[in-house]
Amino acid sequence: MFCVAPPELETKMNITKGGLVLFSANSNSSCMELSKKIAERLGVEMGKVQVYQEPNRETRVQIQESVRGKDVFIIQTVSKDVNTTIMELLIMVYACKTSCAKSIIGVIPYFPYSKQCKMRKRGSIVSKLLASMMCKAGLTHLITMDLHQKEIQGFFNIPVDNLRASPFLLQYIQEEILDYRNAVIVAKSPASAKRAQSFAERLRLGIAVIHGEAQDAESDLVDGRHSPPMVRSVAAIHPSLEIPMLIPKEKPPITVVGDVGGRIAIIVVVVTNTIPHEVQKLQCPKIKTVDISMILSEAIRRIHNGESMSYLFRNIGLDD
Repeated sequence: MFCVAPPELETKMNITKGGLVLFSANSNSSCMELSKKIAERLGVEMGKVQVYQEPNRETRVQIQESVRGKDVFIIQTVSKDVNTTIMELLIMVYACKTSCAKSIIGVIPYFPYSKQCKMRKRGSIVSKLLASMMCKAGLTHLITMDLHQKEIQGFFNIPVDNLRASPFLLQYIQEEILDYRNAVIVAKSPASAKRAQSFAERLRLGIAVIHGEAQDAESDLVDGRHSPPMVRSVAAIHPSLEIPMLIPKEKPPITVVGDVGGRIAIIVVVVTNTIPHEVQKLQCPKIKTVDISMILSEAIRRIHNGESMSYLFRNIGLDD
């Protein structure tokens, strides 16, 4: 089982060497709240920066203290306006670079455009583009969490630490759900079955899978393999070279594969405080928020002090 908060972790949390500056990249309430929690755990003050939008929606950033020769950590959570969020981050990173910061580390728990990490029909791999933009702006290190695809780390030519929130989610289930032994972990789609299975094995619980749910853009029907024309053209294709056509997919009715009768169904959608979701919580009171500022704070402290990050990945599997 995971070890989330050992005593030695708590005692080390406030021990940081000098020369650390912590910025919050925007005025979003969730980003500010997460940044303040991280600053409190590290025992430092938030850096002074002004981020605002011009009347024509241009983003302007004004660093209001010296960052020369310092390790700068920029915390940015993704708001509903994703593109503005990205520009705030890029401009702040570039401002710190031109102000001669020693290193610039981005703390981006949810990496934007991470679902656009595969080639689709006449599309592009946008997460690769975004990685290049961040590196070009001056980012020297990235701290993120639970990347949509772990291969995204290869898009960067800088170090990337892909942390996991699963220890905190498992701890929440064990501590907050009184009869969790009578629960079953439910995967919302076959694609998320591996992650649900990992949770179930950690908690010694059963698993169920929802099949037939509407698929997103990750389906094969929209990728590059279906870019050739579907209508046969005798003039263009020789009869002996005719490509066999696949039968179109048809989504079956929604069904649940597994035994959930009389049990607590835990769908792995318990969320962390890395993205704003206040409106969603009002619409669905069953959504629970788990604080992961501890692991982000410890990652920042270890990077700043030049310590190993392996402790944060102890007992973490590929499917966690």
